[in-house]
Amino acid sequence: MRARFHHDRDGFYCINQQTNNAHSRPRWNRTNPGVGLLAIACLALGGCGGGGGGGGSAPVAMATGAPPVSATPAPTTPAPTTPAPATLALAAYAGTWYGPCQGRSQDTATLALASGGVHALQLNLVRNFHAAEGCAGTAIASETLSADFTLAYDSSKTAAALLAAGTAATQVALDLVTISIPSYTRSRSGPAVTTTTGANGVLSWCIGYPDGAVCTADAGTQPAASGPGALYLDKGELLLLSPSGGGYVADARYTKERATTVQAQGPTFERIDTVQGNGALATSGRTVTVNYTGWLYDAAKADFKGTQFDSSIGKTPFSFRLGAGQVITGWDQGLLGMRAGGKRTLIIPASLAYGRSGSGTAIPPDAPLLFEVELISVQ
Repeated sequence: MRARFHHDRDGFYCINQQTNNAHSRPRWNRTNPGVGLLAIACLALGGCGGGGGGGGSAPVAMATGAPPVSATPAPTTPAPTTPAPATLALAAYAGTWYGPCQGRSQDTATLALASGGVHALQLNLVRNFHAAEGCAGTAIASETLSADFTLAYDSSKTAAALLAAGTAATQVALDLVTISIPSYTRSRSGPAVTTTTGANGVLSWCIGYPDGAVCTADAGTQPAASGPGALYLDKGELLLLSPSGGGYVADARYTKERATTVQAQGPTFERIDTVQGNGALATSGRTVTVNYTGWLYDAAKADFKGTQFDSSIGKTPFSFRLGAGQVITGWDQGLLGMRAGGKRTLIIPASLAYGRSGSGTAIPPDAPLLFEVELISVQ
């Protein structure tokens, strides 16, 4: 039975379940708060994603580690020692990583190479709680687990991976691991933490926020579990993935820098037909030619049009293959179903555009976009 792990709003728990313009492909930058799954750990992430690639560059593939090179030693000089491929593969993931700030809490994952020549990483998880939204300043409470988890290297392979919700799967080089979670308990400590014991004898930890205390009952000892997973570095950000349907799906994303602002939701994805076309239908795999103008989305404007950053009007129309990942996801999804001669307005959240990285100086990080698109032809 494979283990997948859910989270609650305030703490850890584990459940074992069943057996340069608009046409460069971005990476998604966040997941929906409160619904993320983290198959690596029983850590409550309050929105496991957050982090992003972006821009038009392909994700940076993890080095899988070349086989050791055999060297013929000189008679009196020992041959140099080359680290095992597994050690090379896992070394890039070692360090301290931060999840996104979610309200008043933020998670830290520390990965360290296991000692004793074992090709594995030890994973230590901590959740820090802050007095105010945004996670700024010193934590007033921390939640820790009584045991570290082990991520043992299995192999490296190129596989289809869904790096972000709402995007197409991408072939990337993954490092496959077996995740071993020993039996563990959790605890909370810090200047704002008090404890109470209910009539049923169950211990609760309470965190005293300025607007009142929030209490969480002790869940007791959690059972050991294990299962397959994968690691990947996307533009220097750590992705933790679970196998799904013959490929892999990202459960969580961590960064090396600690974010101290809450990620904005932004607008929802919208497709608004302003002129109905009567020509050929735009379907996935067909080549479409369009004219377009793009603006930064501005909720304060009546028409939501902020700064214009790009336009093909008066220039050569833009052609691309629909659904092939040649454009941002908001375009691949947004132009489906149009007919030649039609016009459509697209409101695209940052998660389907350029994500946290933005694009050059024209599109800042986490920027939602608005496009007006005219479909000229479909081939």
